[in-house]
Amino acid sequence: MSRKVTEIPQRKRDVPIEVRRLRVAAYCRVSTRHEEQRHSLEAQIAHYTNFIKRNPNWEFVAIYSDVASSVRTTNRPGYQQLMRDCAKRKVDLILVKSLSRFGRDALETIRQVRKLKKMNIGIYIETGGVNTMNISNSMIDQLAALDQAESHFRS
Repeated sequence: MSRKVTEIPQRKRDVPIEVRRLRVAAYCRVSTRHEEQRHSLEAQIAHYTNFIKRNPNWEFVAIYSDVASSVRTTNRPGYQQLMRDCAKRKVDLILVKSLSRFGRDALETIRQVRKLKKMNIGIYIETGGVNTMNISNSMIDQLAALDQAESHFRS
């Protein structure tokens, strides 16, 4: 009885995919044009610029900012540009001081966070140390509601 041996050539090992650095942006907002708020915005921009650039696993994309107290995001050009760049897949992670800086209307904020999450774009909320990619949609809803309530309480 003769046995036939079939040689199966070894596949070339795939070259390991270079670990791509996360493309990180930040969104900063103040609600008035008062002098102290202007300095706050400048401090936020400097903080996030340095914070992103110091991380060797991150690629600095941009700092988007607005001076607007508007509840609706349509009146915030920096926010609108951020969302356009996210749609073009230029950003993997957005840093914000608090969720209320990202949006004041809880329902609209929830919609935007979920939309970004579907695109695999996370929002890191510095206050609380939360990354939206690591929590459920129901937790996002609760976070937005709590943040909106705190924001009204602070006003």
